[in-house]
Amino acid sequence: MNNSIIYIILAMSAGAMIPFQSAMNTQLGKSLQSPYFSALSVFCIAFIGLLFYILASRLSVPSPSQFAEAPKWSYLGGILGGTYILLIVILAPKLGIGNVTVLVLMGQILAAMIIDQFGLLGATFHPINWQRAIGVVLLCVGVFLIKKF
Repeated sequence: MNNSIIYIILAMSAGAMIPFQSAMNTQLGKSLQSPYFSALSVFCIAFIGLLFYILASRLSVPSPSQFAEAPKWSYLGGILGGTYILLIVILAPKLGIGNVTVLVLMGQILAAMIIDQFGLLGATFHPINWQRAIGVVLLCVGVFLIKKF
């Protein structure tokens, strides 16, 4: 199997995890009666899991200069991740897992198109063309139909 097929399967697997993660985080939020403690718990568990993986795989630790050389804005991804988890825990009970998932997907596609169009945040410039624009329109129609029915 060539690498691109493996990457496609892995990307689809990552996408398939989102609704499960949403349902699990929402249930945790209900049990804890707090979306904030749910989100915090998720990140603490993720930290522990990644720490064990790093220790077990004996990955080399980046040097302090490597951490310092990273663009300062690149560390804000953690805040975005935390905000994403928090919003899912708040919105999923109100809108449903399916609706939240398709709306998240729509937001991801629109933001990705903007990032690609302008090469933001160090991304490779990939301009919007009519084929990509039609894809976004079809996605929006799909989201509307899923949300409506």
